[in-house]
Amino acid sequence: MREIELAEFEQIMRAVGVRGKLRKELRWTPDSYELYGERELLAVSHRGGRNGLLLIDIDANLYGAPYELLPGIRDAGGRSKPVICDFCYTWQRGSNIGRITFRLEENRTVTFICCADLQCSLHVRNLTPASLLSRTQLREDITPERRIVRLRAKLESLAAALGLQPTAGVKP
Repeated sequence: MREIELAEFEQIMRAVGVRGKLRKELRWTPDSYELYGERELLAVSHRGGRNGLLLIDIDANLYGAPYELLPGIRDAGGRSKPVICDFCYTWQRGSNIGRITFRLEENRTVTFICCADLQCSLHVRNLTPASLLSRTQLREDITPERRIVRLRAKLESLAAALGLQPTAGVKP
């Protein structure tokens, strides 16, 4: 993903229909996002971190999808349990995992299990402590390049499932 300026971010919000309160509360702080070149997705959240806009880069096209994130997954006894992320297939402890929900037309929703930090692009490249622990837990021995290809394929299917269109005028 390439770096995005504030004006471009605002254009993306308009293109994907981010509404009212969320639009005012989203925090675009480009200096706080690291490693743009190593990302296929970038989450921009509001102060509480529960709602935001997920930016997805597929073949130099940017897609945006408003989301709601519910962190932590617990079993019936109230204990957090480890889960594997639907996007990057990183093994995470229950407190580091969440449910991300996207709203579709006609008040339907789609929910996925994901890393609560939404740093999937960095996890597949072994750039986070969670990714290194995950490779040990899963005994996964595929290369980071193959994990990147797998993440990109998952994001393409996510964009298709959500019916996302590339945002106009933001292609490099």
